[in-house]
Amino acid sequence: MAEAEEAETQRQREIIDLRMQEYDTLRTEIIQRINARQQIAGYAGAATVITAALGVNIGYWRWLVVALVVLVALGYLRDSNKGIQRIGLHLQEVERDVNELAQAIYGRPVLMWETRREGQRKREPRFWKGVGVIGGWVLRKPIKELPPQRVSSEESNVNSAGSPR
Repeated sequence: MAEAEEAETQRQREIIDLRMQEYDTLRTEIIQRINARQQIAGYAGAATVITAALGVNIGYWRWLVVALVVLVALGYLRDSNKGIQRIGLHLQEVERDVNELAQAIYGRPVLMWETRREGQRKREPRFWKGVGVIGGWVLRKPIKELPPQRVSSEESNVNSAGSPR
């Protein structure tokens, strides 16, 4: 009996290790997206300043170029923010899985940042939520933002009645 319990605990630890690798990879992707976002904002700011400063004789074209650069940068920033939020939603699922296993093994949850941060977002005043939806750092309908779950090759070869296709 103790051998079976030890094997199950070992299996749970291996699952935690795999999920933590996924968690680390996704957190790294968020950091990379934030860095890219900052670079784009810097480039857009520099392009705007250069265009405004050097385009004295261009007239209204100067403002059109500035507006275009700012719009493209804002679109990129919004898309990047939404991507970060989608990753955060998936990280919440990873946190739930890891915490469930950790509770069984160690008697306490071990991950909570994304879940706690989502709770903070939900408690923000309506005005800031609206601004966040426009800016992409708050998802209006989070569940619809996630791609559908992938099924394993075994599951895809079995129809809903449970028999092979």
